[in-house]
Amino acid sequence: MSISWRQTLLLNAVAVILLPLAAPALAQPAGPPPLPRLMTPRSIASAPAATPDQVLGYGEAEVQKAELFLPRPDPANPDALRPVVVTIHGGCWVASTAGREQMRAAAASFLDKGFAVWNIGYRRVDEPGGGYPGTFQDVAKALDLLREQAEANKLDLQRVILFGHSAGAHLALWAAGRAKLPADSVLRSDTPLKPRGVVGVGSIGDLKWFADQVDPICAPGTLAKLVGLPAAAEAVAPAAAEAAAEGATVPAEAAAPIPRADPFADTSPAALLPTGVPIVLLHGVYDSVTYPYVGLQFAMAARKAGDRADIQIAPMAGHFEVVVPGTPAFAQALAAVERLAR
Repeated sequence: MSISWRQTLLLNAVAVILLPLAAPALAQPAGPPPLPRLMTPRSIASAPAATPDQVLGYGEAEVQKAELFLPRPDPANPDALRPVVVTIHGGCWVASTAGREQMRAAAASFLDKGFAVWNIGYRRVDEPGGGYPGTFQDVAKALDLLREQAEANKLDLQRVILFGHSAGAHLALWAAGRAKLPADSVLRSDTPLKPRGVVGVGSIGDLKWFADQVDPICAPGTLAKLVGLPAAAEAVAPAAAEAAAEGATVPAEAAAPIPRADPFADTSPAALLPTGVPIVLLHGVYDSVTYPYVGLQFAMAARKAGDRADIQIAPMAGHFEVVVPGTPAFAQALAAVERLAR
């Protein structure tokens, strides 16, 4: 049965009258969507972790160690060189947070993808010998020690990716620029190991730009000790004196900072641009510690200097999801590491 145009008009008119009456029933609100429950440092500690195959020291302190994790050999090519992920833990550069253990869960995921993992520890700013220059020298020594393990463990030094979280991401970005350190810096070395790429999750690239936010986030005096500002002298000296009283060997730099014209010239990754090392920065959209603009600001500076730099935003993630395997945010980080290693 066909419908005439008069009937069509009548039906449309009835629909216009009835639809507003039916709409409230059809569109009853189901309530607001749930808010994300963001992860905490405990989330990292509870994630399944890998066990290192070797633990090697590069100094006298307990934290001056690197852990080597080796993947299963490829049956099709047992002599193939393995790409390497160097993991650098975060924690505000202070000893009250966990150290190398923070990255052992991530190491398990990298192993599953065929990467060897070099998980490094370093002295924090409130430990004897830590701060400037010890913290940076530790990272450099631990990274260069990787060369000595390459032949015996079939490590591909042409495919080394630095993976750092938070404060560790700052140190990873800094390590990528070691060849650009000022000639008069005590941190400079002749033949620094150059990585193929850097993935910084929750990273800080421009330490000078971020300087006034470090102490409120971490602890009073953190920035001064990290970069060697004169203000750090009073804070560092008591810790050094206490350590010396207990019989520990305390380097001279722990007693007083080294005077420099610009304390950020050899401590801020932004001061070392361009590095020639591609970087990927990943930030959780809800990260309240190193919010996404921190990464965007450095990515723009790196690109302006001529480097390859990308930034990614992890939805429904905060500061810790980006380093916890099993989360979509960490899947983004893992994919970035794999792309850089190709």
